[in-house]
Amino acid sequence: MKRKFSIITTCKGRLEHLKQSLPAMAAQDGAEVVVVDYSCPDNTGDWVESAFPSVRVVRVEGEESFSNWRARNLGAEVATGDILLFCDADTILAANALEVIAKAMPAKTYGFFTRDSTAHFNKSGLRLGKNQLRGFQVVPTDAFRELEGYDDVPIGWGAGGDTDLEERLVLLGVRPSPLGDGVVEEVFEHDNAARTLFHKAPIRISYGAGLLYRRAKMALMRVRRTTNLPRPERERIYNIARQAAGRLARGQSDTKIRLNIETQVVGMPRQLGFGQGKCVVSINVELDMKDKMPIPAR
Repeated sequence: MKRKFSIITTCKGRLEHLKQSLPAMAAQDGAEVVVVDYSCPDNTGDWVESAFPSVRVVRVEGEESFSNWRARNLGAEVATGDILLFCDADTILAANALEVIAKAMPAKTYGFFTRDSTAHFNKSGLRLGKNQLRGFQVVPTDAFRELEGYDDVPIGWGAGGDTDLEERLVLLGVRPSPLGDGVVEEVFEHDNAARTLFHKAPIRISYGAGLLYRRAKMALMRVRRTTNLPRPERERIYNIARQAAGRLARGQSDTKIRLNIETQVVGMPRQLGFGQGKCVVSINVELDMKDKMPIPAR
């Protein structure tokens, strides 16, 4: 049975890129294409509806900062394919990309690019450019929805929503399947300022907070044998992680967070010589950075 792909791309301030990449998405044989206009200052949705009437448009109004993970979730909500392909507006697909992906991906797997496989697209050698296709992901729709999509609690570029999704897919039993040549034709390069323009949190905060948050969350999920945590609990953990990341951003070389898993009253404390007692089980997550260097520009 032939798989049906839904290609989902998001846009906030990248209309000029989308004008070059959307034609290749729309030309993929049998694919559904969804564009999420995330309060784009260029009125992306209007252009898409005029130039490509067959493409579905999702509009998000009134958002000053950009959340790629929330935008992707909203696009996935309206998708009808059994495979979701998440592709940024700065990425041009090869002419037969979906055919190549379908042949390369066995059942119960997700597709992704390794750093080494996409290094040739980073012609300018920017450090952040090494991750420019890290968010290109091909995910079975049923698995994506069982996981409730991307975790959009972390904010800012480099917070790791793509990595988090892949880790939870593995917990769910969906295996990684690396993608290779023949999928992407070209990637538009841009400097770090353009990359992080609409992100609320600076990368010095977003990366550290995301790393602490994901490790703590993953430890809790393994203990509880689940693939997700309730949103209020995730928001609480992220707020703790963000405060800890702030200490790194201010020049401290290490930081950590502690999360209590459970607290129980100690039975028979009088036999130990005490009036009362409690037993606390907790998780510690620590980041330890070495060899201080000058902080790079955003």
